[in-house]
Amino acid sequence: MHLEWLTKDPVLIWFLVGLVLMISEFIIPGLIIIFFGIGAWMVAVVLLAINLKFFLQIFIFLAGSVASLLLLRKKFTVSKDKVVNVTDDFIGKTARVQQGFSKGEFGRVFFKGTSWKAETTSDKPIEEGTYVRITGYDSIVLKVERLE
Repeated sequence: MHLEWLTKDPVLIWFLVGLVLMISEFIIPGLIIIFFGIGAWMVAVVLLAINLKFFLQIFIFLAGSVASLLLLRKKFTVSKDKVVNVTDDFIGKTARVQQGFSKGEFGRVFFKGTSWKAETTSDKPIEEGTYVRITGYDSIVLKVERLE
């Protein structure tokens, strides 16, 4: 496989790094990684205009990432008041178990068209394919209980 063209085009490299970081935000949510993707894309845009040494590229990447994190993160987060309204759509609803789990372990449940990480305080194991009631949440982890 000939990838010499990739190593000779820093704009493409920074663009791809940014793309991978932004996609990673969907896999590992936390609203942090996406800002490093923005920083990488900032470097790519600057490199379209001027050629920079590598250490300046790294500086722009870090400065752009931190600046976008500090300036934009609050705009993308939800306030506590809005979270209460969102939880009304979750608490008391049922979800289907995708990956079984027991107390002290994490499993996966399917709810509102997506897969969620879940945990339970129930002493009985929760099997795949069963339905559970959502009793709360902690960040992106749903708290569930068995439906009896």
